[in-house]
Amino acid sequence: MSQIRSGPASVVDSGVVTTFAGHGLELTVALAGDHLVIELVFESDGTGAPGVSSAETDRGYRIVCTNFDDAAGRGSAEPVLLGEIDQDLFFFHFRVARYGRSADHTVFYTLFRTAKQDVGWTPR
Repeated sequence: MSQIRSGPASVVDSGVVTTFAGHGLELTVALAGDHLVIELVFESDGTGAPGVSSAETDRGYRIVCTNFDDAAGRGSAEPVLLGEIDQDLFFFHFRVARYGRSADHTVFYTLFRTAKQDVGWTPR
């Protein structure tokens, strides 16, 4: 088993996955005896302007990616804080690309875990 780190954070999960027939993705990650579900939804609104919105759900998070329709890729500008368990923080970082005329999106993602003290985090 390999261990991957970036600065103070360790990689909990990472991968590249392509959607099926234009559907969204649901990533279920096992964390400290529980599960966190990250749902990625892709839509177009006709304006062509890219945007991301997110909402907490009873199982995790729903992230809506609007107008992510080019091969250059779009995603999180920096790791997104999902939450905390004990003294650790969990972050999600992603990029999405759409190649050719396919209705499918390719998602590159990484889930990080780091100690609060290692990133100087304090609650708001």
